[in-house]
Amino acid sequence: MKIEPMRHHYIPQFILKNFCYDENNHLFYFDKQSGKILSEDTRDVFMVKNLYRDEINNADNPTKIEKDLAVFENEVSRIIKDKFLSGRDIILTLQEDQKLKLFFAIMGFRSKETKHKFGDKISKESKVFYKQYQHDGDYTDLWKRNLGYVVNCRSIEEVLNHPHIDDPFKVFFRRDTVGIFGMYIVVVEAKGNDGFIIGDTYPVVISGSTDSGLQLHLYSIHPISHNRTILLADVGSEAAPRYVTNFRECVLRQPTLDNVSGTIKIRVKGLYPEEVQHLNREIAKNSNEGFAFRKEPINLLK
Repeated sequence: MKIEPMRHHYIPQFILKNFCYDENNHLFYFDKQSGKILSEDTRDVFMVKNLYRDEINNADNPTKIEKDLAVFENEVSRIIKDKFLSGRDIILTLQEDQKLKLFFAIMGFRSKETKHKFGDKISKESKVFYKQYQHDGDYTDLWKRNLGYVVNCRSIEEVLNHPHIDDPFKVFFRRDTVGIFGMYIVVVEAKGNDGFIIGDTYPVVISGSTDSGLQLHLYSIHPISHNRTILLADVGSEAAPRYVTNFRECVLRQPTLDNVSGTIKIRVKGLYPEEVQHLNREIAKNSNEGFAFRKEPINLLK
């Protein structure tokens, strides 16, 4: 009898394994409720059993969403492994750039917390709004149905042109892949004694305020290894002052687009310890249940 996958990770194991301290896939996990640091296997963290199980839209194959997510994860894992974990310059095709942006947008949509927001934590206002898209009031089904469609897309254009993805979700994914004026990938590397942590809120979205009170969406944080993190930055954030971004100006500099070859060149930016600590504090603060790491981050658990 074929065994169906039950452990549904909302943060893929191919990312979690880059935070392990040994070859047996163990990492340290800080449980916010108990305040304890535990040694855990990647199989047992950032996952919910049967999170994506769907017996309404996929009665004959109820783990289809989990399997489709695994296919997308495998494609992205090869890009991350081959291009992002070492070297100073990263060359992406436009297709890879689009695929990565959509994948990271899906990361927020597939989360345990998002399921709750369409389930037991759904607001009265959301029920009224989504009623036109889900007449029977099963908003968890609304979430799963749209996730099932989106995970088989590979660019925001495919999402926007998909005949069965509901309009509000097209808006969400456009926001998280394109933004208002455009978005671009930044890769940062930890210098010094601190490494990056990874939390159960993925990604973490950072906004800031100027002296005039203007609210700016700046970047989202996507840790991919102990010493490297992807930032998806909004066009214009590189011009924001340091007290808003918490980075030196050069960190959020845009990559170079070569129109002739159709490729994007990203130069990896080294972060000072205080910049790494800023990202870690935001990840820790925004985590719901806990966060994981290879080495205890300085000044975070004290």
